[in-house]
Amino acid sequence: MIIREIRETDAPGLHEVLVDIGWFKMKNVEEEIYLKSVKEMIKWSIERDDHLILISEEGGELTEYTSVHFLPYLFMGKPEGYVGELFVKTVWRGKGFGSELLRRAINEARERGCCCIRLINIRDRESYRRGFYAKQGWQERTDAADFMMKLD
Repeated sequence: MIIREIRETDAPGLHEVLVDIGWFKMKNVEEEIYLKSVKEMIKWSIERDDHLILISEEGGELTEYTSVHFLPYLFMGKPEGYVGELFVKTVWRGKGFGSELLRRAINEARERGCCCIRLINIRDRESYRRGFYAKQGWQERTDAADFMMKLD
């Protein structure tokens, strides 16, 4: 397994991961439009320092990716890490790939001086149902509600 930062040439591999997890069917997204926008997002990501996209590959195949953001928190006096995405192709699940990417995200947050790292896991996702994050030592918050406002 090789874990590295994303490159612009990884867009087709990311597309394959999202097809595998059913993203396009679930969101009714046109794949060609997505591929163009993901290329733009990869370029944007490479140019910025406030987040990191890591990919894992095995035998030249992109098997998964994670996106980690680093946010300043004035009242905490330190930044916070936020895992926005962690998606693993179905055939690679249960082989330690997700755990390793998560470990790398945690280490990066520590290196950047973050006070904590968090994520949101949708309860109907397989990863939530099988307790993936709890098994990695993450604690589900019971004192907070997750709110979202769609902007487009």
